[in-house]
Order: sequence, then C-alpha cells, then structure tokens
Amino acid sequence: MYKKRLILWVVSMVFCSMLLAQQVGELSNQKVSLNSNTHVNTAVQILEYFSMAETGKKVINMSSFNGNINVQISDIHWRTALDLIVLRNKLLLEEGAGYFAIKDLVQEIGEETSQELIEKLALQKDALAKQIRIKAVAVLADRSYIKNLGVDWSTVANGKVSIDAGFAGASQFVSPLTLSGSGTGSLGKYTVDINTVINAIESNSNGSILAEPTILVSSGKTGHIQVGQDISIKTSDEAGNTMDTFFSTGIILDVTPTLVEVDGEELIILNLSIERSSGQPSAVSTIITKSTSSTELVLYDGEETVIAGLFDTDEVKTRAGIPILKDLPWWVFGIRYLAGYDSYEKKEREFIITLKAEVVDTALKRARQDRISKIEE
Repeated sequence: MYKKRLILWVVSMVFCSMLLAQQVGELSNQKVSLNSNTHVNTAVQILEYFSMAETGKKVINMSSFNGNINVQISDIHWRTALDLIVLRNKLLLEEGAGYFAIKDLVQEIGEETSQELIEKLALQKDALAKQIRIKAVAVLADRSYIKNLGVDWSTVANGKVSIDAGFAGASQFVSPLTLSGSGTGSLGKYTVDINTVINAIESNSNGSILAEPTILVSSGKTGHIQVGQDISIKTSDEAGNTMDTFFSTGIILDVTPTLVEVDGEELIILNLSIERSSGQPSAVSTIITKSTSSTELVLYDGEETVIAGLFDTDEVKTRAGIPILKDLPWWVFGIRYLAGYDSYEKKEREFIITLKAEVVDTALKRARQDRISKIEE
C-alpha cells in the first residue's frame, strides 16, 4: 500500500513538473505589445514578468527617465521590446547577475561620448530601416477632354479609375480602352488602369507629361523633388543695399513616408505637399502663380493613386485669314486688317499627379543579395 502511494506521488510530481515546464516554455515564446503612451514603470513591470519567467532576472529602472516609452511595441519578443524602449529614449541597458538595469546614458559614459553614441546608433537605425520608392508622374491635360472621357478621379482605388467611355463611330471602336474623348456614343462605366488614361491623354495630343521624378526615401524622412528653377527678386535692406531673394518655382513635391505594420501587412502613410508655380517678372514686381495641394494618404506596398483637381487657364492667340496677306505689315495699305483677324481661345487645363509607393529592402539586405547573385554567376 505504501509503495503504491509512493509511486502515485512520484507520477503526480513528474506530471506537474512537465506541465509547469510546458507553461514556462509557452511563456518564454510569448510576445508583448505595448502602446507608445505606456508609462516606463508600467512597461518595466510587464517586461519583468516575462524576464523572470524566461531568465530569472529582474528588470530595474535606475534612470531619471519618468515618462512614456514613446515607441509602439507590436507583438515582438520582450527582450527586443526592452532594447527598443532603451534606444528610443536614449538610455543604457546593463545586464548583470540576476538583473537588467535601465540607466541614464550620460551618467555612465559622459555627455560628449553619449552624444556621439546616440548619433552612431541613429545612423545604424537609419541604415537598417526599409526604404520607400516614390514614383510620380506630373501631367497637364485639357480639362474638356478629361470631362468628355468621363474620368471620375474620386473613384481611384488600387491603381484604377472609373471612366464613362465613349466612341466616335463603330469603325473607330476597338475596345473600351480606346478612350475616345470626342465620342458620340456611350459605352457605360468602365474601370481602367490609371496609366491607360495618362497614355490616352498624351497620345491624343490633349495633354503632356511635364515630369516623371522618382525618389527613394527612408521611413520617417522627408524627400524633396523640384522640377523647375529658382527665380530671384531684388530687395533692399535697411541700409539700402540691394539683395537677391530666391524663390523656388516649377513642380515641387515634398513627401514624408512612414512604414507601419498592421496585422502582418506593410502599409505606407504618406504626408505630401505638391506645388506647381511659375514666376512672371516685370519692371514693377514679380508675380508668382501657384497651385498647391497637401494631404495624407495610406497606401499598401505597390499601390498607385492620383491627386487631381488643380486647374489653370491658358489664353492662346491665333491669326487666321488669307495666307500671306493676313501677315503683311500694318503699313501696307492696312491689307492685314482686311485679309485676316486675331482670335483668342481660352483653354482650361487640369494638373494631375499620379503617385506610386513601393517598399524597398534595407541597404544591408540588398548588398547581401547582390553579393550572392554575383557568386552564383
């Protein structure tokens, strides 16, 4: 009877030990998520729970820092989360026997060395960050042609736009993608690729591509593109000295992409500002005409979108009448006035910007892939 109880007790202890080991193992594999507004002391308590379960070490905040962690922690290992919190708030992590201690960086290594280390860590972080390639196409199109096409820019989604296509006769009809803006019949609404619309505008001589800039920007950094020129305006200071003040004109694009991960998907938040401007100097003053737009977009990797609705009016003067006679000087008996006339035509144009955002691997990963491809060759 005693032996049976002893065996039963041993079996129970072994089962409990296996169950406890399994629970600890599961705990060690668990990841942590913390909001950026979480106080550092609360974060330390949460991370200490995981640290004690996995390593048996306490987490102690010995620094003077007493604010929020200022970094979004989303489903990552507790040790990586601890490193991110320390790096984001310019602190130092010291690991010892039985503890992880968070300390002030300046107190440990001196203020001058601390600043150098912070700059070095920041550069390393930027070098290891993914980049975003922004492709832009700037188009100036005849607004009446756009209206005849029936393009509805508000329907842009997944790189496509809705149009109400038309055609100018059965002999000219090939497919809905012919996009004849002077059609006499209606084909109904179709969804076509944005680039198809742009190509149709240019091929029908109802617009032109002004610029196609491409820029590679690190996440959280600002990229600047200018296609144009700087014009100078002369001004005088208080002493009467003449000075040149420069203003940027042309197509100017400022974009700040931020890469975030939501439910395992990489999304790109784009803060951008677009300007199209031109300067008209005169003897009295210089007039700078501007069309500007600024917005914030959320795109997925490889998605294309459009910013439209910027209009201007161009007045074109043409001379019509009897050839040769209409172009004679005024002093030749005034024949030019009898044989010809001047006509003025106002054309309303729409400024369209297409944007495509693509996530690019880090420079380190690209370098390694390039090295591997060279070896395989």
